[in-house]
Amino acid sequence: MELAHLSTTGKVRTKNEDTVLLVGNAERGLAVVADGMGGHAAGDIASAIVREVFEASFSLMPNRPMELSEWIEQRVAEANARILQFSKEEQLAIVGTTIACVCWVEELLVIGHVGDSRVYALEGTALKQLTDDHSYVNMLRQMGELSDEEVENHPRKNVITRSVGSNETVEVDIQVRDAPDYDLVLVCSDGLTDEVPDDVIEQIILQDEPLDEIVGRLVKEANARGGADNITIAAIRFKERKRV
Repeated sequence: MELAHLSTTGKVRTKNEDTVLLVGNAERGLAVVADGMGGHAAGDIASAIVREVFEASFSLMPNRPMELSEWIEQRVAEANARILQFSKEEQLAIVGTTIACVCWVEELLVIGHVGDSRVYALEGTALKQLTDDHSYVNMLRQMGELSDEEVENHPRKNVITRSVGSNETVEVDIQVRDAPDYDLVLVCSDGLTDEVPDDVIEQIILQDEPLDEIVGRLVKEANARGGADNITIAAIRFKERKRV
């Protein structure tokens, strides 16, 4: 198994509001990417709280699908409460962050996400987006009001409809995948996906290179295309994973 992660400011921002957590081994692990809401106060603190909550509880991460799903939901609820408390104490109007996380336990993969940070998986030679953005433009696309091309060029492309820390409660989308045939899983902030098309991401991660070099190439590509936002990636390559 290989693990690799990288988080950078990009070429435009002077502050990194993303955080990343990547821990574990072939049998058990956790990847978390949180993207503090750009333009809002203390986005970096909001994303850091998400990381702290998950990191502190990793040793207690359960093994069974239902319990693991509940564990993710509880961690997000805890982070949500802590961010709300922080914003109240600091008298800030809005503090929020996205989250995308992947937990793996032997042949089980559980995904949780809020916002537009994404989880991808490489199945064979095909890259698949496993999460569905909680964003204004994606909502319009699902309603049939925007085409894929219109989504890419929409002025409100980065407006998200769900985040951690913005409301008293937060809904987490959970997926449980039993014995998935994934060779590589990618968790990333929109600093990557807003700049680099999925087909280019696919081409890069299909290269026969060490995983840290692939992650570095993805970040370099995002920066070469503008690097307008913070770029954060956590990648897991399941080299020793059993197949069914």
